[in-house]
Amino acid sequence: MDAEPDPERAEFAAEFDVSRETMAKLYCYANLLADWQQRMNLVGPSTLPLIWNRHFRDSAQLLPIAGTGQRWLDIGAGAGFPGLVLAILDPAAQLTLVESITKKCHFLSCVATETGTNTQIAVANVRIENMASQRFDIITARAAASLDTLFDWGLRFAGPRTRWILPKGARVQEELASAAAHFHFDYQLVASRTDSAANIVVATRVKRR
Repeated sequence: MDAEPDPERAEFAAEFDVSRETMAKLYCYANLLADWQQRMNLVGPSTLPLIWNRHFRDSAQLLPIAGTGQRWLDIGAGAGFPGLVLAILDPAAQLTLVESITKKCHFLSCVATETGTNTQIAVANVRIENMASQRFDIITARAAASLDTLFDWGLRFAGPRTRWILPKGARVQEELASAAAHFHFDYQLVASRTDSAANIVVATRVKRR
C-alpha cells in the first residue's frame, strides 16, 4: 500500500482523533495485511483496498461504545478485526484474541510485535469452547457466529457487568429473536458508522433461560 495522501486515512484520523504516531502503527498494520494476504486468505480480496473504512473504521467504532482501559475478549479474531485495531487505538486496553487457525495466530502475533502492542495482546490459538474460563469487561466478535452461538460460547467469560459489543448485519432482528429463545438479556442497538443496514448489539445481563 502506497504512502500517497489518502482521503479515507485522513477522514479516519479526524473522526477518531488519532495521533500521527498511532496512524503510523495502523499504516504498518495495513502493509502487513497486504503482504500476508498474498500468501493466505485473511480478508476478502475485494475489501483490501477499502481497509480504512471496511476494516479499521468498522473496528474503531466499538471503542467509543466500550470506553478505554477495558479487558476485551475477541472471539474468532481472524485478521485482527476488531481486536488489533482497538489495541492500537487504546494503549490502556488489554485484549485476548481467540483464533483456532494457527497461521492466522502467527499473523496476529506479527502485527502485535511490529506495532508495539504485544504487551497488551494475548493471542490464544485455541477453539473458544476449549479455552480456560476467565472474566472480561467486554466480549466482541466480528462475523464469527450468530448471536445465540456467541452467547453460548462467551457466557463462561462474562461477569455481572460484562458488556457484549457485537457488530451485526441486516438480519439483526432475526438473530435477536433466535437468541431470546435461549437467553435472557438486555440490549440496545447502535447504528453502524460503516453500513447503513448494520447495527452494533450492546448486550448486558446475559444468562441462559
